[in-house]
Amino acid sequence: MNLKRSTSALIAATVVAALVPASAFAVQSRSDAEGKTTTRAAAPTQSLGARYSSVSTTFRIWSPGSSAVSVTVNGTSYPMAATPVAGYTGVYQAVVAGDLNGRSYQFAVGGRNVPDPYARMVEPGTRRGVVVDDAAITPSAGKWYPTPALTDREDSIVYELDVRDFTVDASSGVDADRRGKYLGLVQTGTTYRGVATGIDHLKELGITHVQLMPTQDFLSSMYNWGYDPVNYSVPEEQYSQFSTAADRVREFKDMVNEFHRNGIRVTMDVVFNHTGSADTFRGITGSYYTPTDLSGTGNSIDDSNPMVSRMIRDSLEVWVRDYHVDGFRFDLLGVHQYRNAAEWGTYLNGTYPDRNLLIYGEPWNGAASDPDENQKVRYRTVPALTASHIGVFNGSFRDAVRGGTKDTVIGYMGGTGDASAIALGMKGSPLKQLGTQPLSDTWDPAFAGDPEQTINYVSVHDDLNLYDKITHTGATGDRAERIDRLAVGIVLTSQGIPLIAEGDEFLRSKVVGGDYTTASNSYRAGDQVNAVHWGDKITNQNVNAYYRALFSLRRTTPSLRLTSWDAISTQQRVTVAGQVVTSRISSRADAPTDYDTVVVVNPTTGAQGVTLPDGGTWTKTFDSRGITIDDRTAASAAVTVFRRS
Repeated sequence: MNLKRSTSALIAATVVAALVPASAFAVQSRSDAEGKTTTRAAAPTQSLGARYSSVSTTFRIWSPGSSAVSVTVNGTSYPMAATPVAGYTGVYQAVVAGDLNGRSYQFAVGGRNVPDPYARMVEPGTRRGVVVDDAAITPSAGKWYPTPALTDREDSIVYELDVRDFTVDASSGVDADRRGKYLGLVQTGTTYRGVATGIDHLKELGITHVQLMPTQDFLSSMYNWGYDPVNYSVPEEQYSQFSTAADRVREFKDMVNEFHRNGIRVTMDVVFNHTGSADTFRGITGSYYTPTDLSGTGNSIDDSNPMVSRMIRDSLEVWVRDYHVDGFRFDLLGVHQYRNAAEWGTYLNGTYPDRNLLIYGEPWNGAASDPDENQKVRYRTVPALTASHIGVFNGSFRDAVRGGTKDTVIGYMGGTGDASAIALGMKGSPLKQLGTQPLSDTWDPAFAGDPEQTINYVSVHDDLNLYDKITHTGATGDRAERIDRLAVGIVLTSQGIPLIAEGDEFLRSKVVGGDYTTASNSYRAGDQVNAVHWGDKITNQNVNAYYRALFSLRRTTPSLRLTSWDAISTQQRVTVAGQVVTSRISSRADAPTDYDTVVVVNPTTGAQGVTLPDGGTWTKTFDSRGITIDDRTAASAAVTVFRRS
């Protein structure tokens, strides 16, 4: 029995019971392909937006203190009346008779057309929603494939990718009409000059999750990464091959379903901290936005309002319940109140306990001064998120490994920097003392009450990616490759959840013509900068092989995936000698100092001799080339792993 999981589930269930009336949910059974039956909550009996049935559709919108609220369907305007709805306040409602499946509708407040924040589909480029019978839109396979198994969240290896960037180049081997599209991500059998591309490449690597950069309906036209959302519960149409509402809903479901069939879970990069423009929701009510701009976009969302927080939670549930996604990465999670984030996580994990969702985000805002700083998600408040299974990006560890995000300053991976910060990160940045109260230091790097709460990374879409950061510091050739391997080796041999960015495994570069400035903020740079070029996998096949071996090492080494603060506290000992960091780990709770794994991180220019614990037979199972070799040295600029048999 996993005590950590059982205790957390009990806490989550208790909190959900206190927050949500039992009458709000019905329980449904479902069977997977092996006939195993599990339960999950059915669609809430109360919600906003357009609630479809074959005889009528109920339209609801939150617009507190408003007058003259209406909805127009089929050219007829229907007045909406203030209506009590369990779990919501300030709601206006109209019920329109007839089978409206596929019909568009338009909300208006005070004579001004406004979008439906709860829309499930929209007419592209308009403020009109589209009524959909979501329950009738099933995957093309005719069934949902089982969600890939995940025993513990620490077993995850997350791979960030952009829908367009990953397959838009012809070298992806994806069919022309699917390049840069949802279904292009899951087309199997694609190759470039004999090497696997696309989803087959991901399977070859051995990752557990793809983290999709924003796929919520967004404002800008291509090229753009989508961090300017408009409709939070609608798939972005520019990644779609289809025009009808039902087909676009089914297409996204098909993508998730095919990832699952191929053994890969799906997390979504969600952008609830702001909207695509300052007036997206302002015509509905001014209560959607914070008085102070916290996101750097002029329109940050104010989840201190309970109805805004509820909207976010309801949207998250749409993606989990109806699209079967497996978790979320929050853009600028630090804009949000930590108590609300805890409630979202508690609710989702309590309602879908068999899903083992990953929920994490950036614990900072858009470089704003926040009058409610102490109420927001920061390192200091992460302990209060432990029971909700919510983690954060470990920017402190990232900076310690690589140095700055855009500059030429190199960190520990280049042989300098703070080795003690590396030691702390390799232990999963654990709290000095286990507890759930916020810390006194806002940015205390020892913040995690559980190793699943630290997302370890050295490269994402933001700023310079890993290889470009390395070359920007002046390293080239073999030296640059060794630094790259060292950096990712640190991430994958540390406690917590590792994340890498698309193409890093074959030294992807976004620098064109020596332009590091564009490469460091390439969200509008276009395909010439951002498209993944699959020929790089051939050119840098040795690096790609190293990543594959590294992922395999993590999957087959339980000591690299400890699952509690207590385990790290008793079963792992990390020491620093000069710049060399050595981690000794036991995979056995019943023999916590009987170490069976030793990880040596050596960023220096010389090899280091290694003294291993007495007893057993030790083998060097991983070195700078990702291979097994029989000696007791740690090569320069390398992560070396020894295991005892």
